[in-house]
Amino acid sequence: MKDWFFEWKRKFQEFFLDYGKVLFVLFSFLICIGLASTIIFLITPQKLRVSFLDVGQGDAILIQTPSGKNMLVDGGASDIVLSQLASEMNYFTHDIDVMVATHPDADHVTGLIPVLEKYNVKSIVISKAKSDTGIFDDLNKKIENENADVHIAESGDVIDFHDGVIAKILYPKNNYVENKNDTNDASVSMEIIYGDETFLLTGDLPSTREGELINNGLQKSARGGSASGGNITVYKAGHHGSKTSSGEQLLTYIRPEYAIVSAGENNKYGHPNIETIERLQKYAKEIISTINRGSISFVTDGRIMEIKTDR
Repeated sequence: MKDWFFEWKRKFQEFFLDYGKVLFVLFSFLICIGLASTIIFLITPQKLRVSFLDVGQGDAILIQTPSGKNMLVDGGASDIVLSQLASEMNYFTHDIDVMVATHPDADHVTGLIPVLEKYNVKSIVISKAKSDTGIFDDLNKKIENENADVHIAESGDVIDFHDGVIAKILYPKNNYVENKNDTNDASVSMEIIYGDETFLLTGDLPSTREGELINNGLQKSARGGSASGGNITVYKAGHHGSKTSSGEQLLTYIRPEYAIVSAGENNKYGHPNIETIERLQKYAKEIISTINRGSISFVTDGRIMEIKTDR
């Protein structure tokens, strides 16, 4: 028995001497690979992706931050937003960190109802405006049943994703008095800032209120702004290109590089309005519409912008 034990011990020591060094080298190699991958991740500029989803006549904007956070601004007029989100988000992603309902109109919030059913929404930002429609009631019921923080948007609010991306609420102010005749009047308006790039999202805000965005601290892009305004990188044309939005005062100030029109083909409202398109052509370098390009995505590391479209 004693001889057997020492023989086993000797073989074990030989095995360790023969293969231990190999295992040690392999283990060290794997650690080096892991460290190298971490270093490459840290030094490689991470990217923000802002996608204007093709949901027909309506708005739905998905913001995906460098650290993997997701913010959805509006959801369009139907559940088509679900298929659009599926094409943009990782299959295994079940969380939406922030959902924003800019105002109660059906072409902005109807799609948020199925989104709330399918995704875990952590935080919800809503407008001061209310509506007596069934869609608005259904949305409120879903929000009440969702285990999420609910916040009424006010200018000065900041959503910091702690990865370089900041969303600043510009409108409405905390002393805003609801205009019960026009829910568009209370559209939550914000700018998304990452490095030198700035995105301006105004929902259906009418031009009579656009001056307040400037008064409330609308930030000009770091890559070209001047005292007279200028160079918001991407501006989502208010109210789907309606003649009641995207007024001269705002466009003169922001002079966007890209203006996005989110609207449905042959819609009954006549969006985008020809006069609005002419104003946008005057102040924007390029106009891109979901009508003829489908979903439109802007991908940036904060300095260089890449544009991707469905067609």
